[in-house]
Amino acid sequence: MPQYKLTYFNIRARAEVARYLFALADVEYEDKRVTQEEWQEMKANVPNPFHQLPILEKDGVPFVQSGAISNYLAMEFGFHGNDAEEKYKVDMVGESIFDMSRTMMLANFEKDEAKKAKLQADFFGTYLPKWLSVMEKLFTEENGDYFVGNRITLADIGFIFSCDYLLDAKADLLKDFAGLNGLFDRLAANPKIKKWREGRPQTVF
Repeated sequence: MPQYKLTYFNIRARAEVARYLFALADVEYEDKRVTQEEWQEMKANVPNPFHQLPILEKDGVPFVQSGAISNYLAMEFGFHGNDAEEKYKVDMVGESIFDMSRTMMLANFEKDEAKKAKLQADFFGTYLPKWLSVMEKLFTEENGDYFVGNRITLADIGFIFSCDYLLDAKADLLKDFAGLNGLFDRLAANPKIKKWREGRPQTVF
């Protein structure tokens, strides 16, 4: 059995999809969480040419860049597409979620308070409802319980990961989107996902 170590900060953010995948696959790994002070000390010598986190190590071999790590683990553990078309669909949903997340982050981390308020109002009032409508359509077109292939894939993990943040900001966000609401409930009720969400370290982000 390979030995895995995932190094990141004590937040969800760029490592949480990988953590979800380990939980779903029931694969043991070292979930190494470092402080900012520890990171400054180790940064120059980490096995990552970009000198950033997260870093996944498999039997000592480093894997870098969060999206590439998630895709790799999804393929390793059987949570990616089974053929080229399914892989395209998984990646398409994932990139759509990334676009939304980036837009949300730009709003949330804006330093100018007046501009931040406007960006957040635009995000929740205009951008997000349109995005959810598109995602609802993509989901219902599959005529299944999940985004791709009627089984849990990386696309669904990306969705519940994004909901960790979205529903914290607006608890009734999915009430007008029956398909997505059902998908979230189905994923949250999955025993392995449920165990991870209940037992993971509680963090702000």
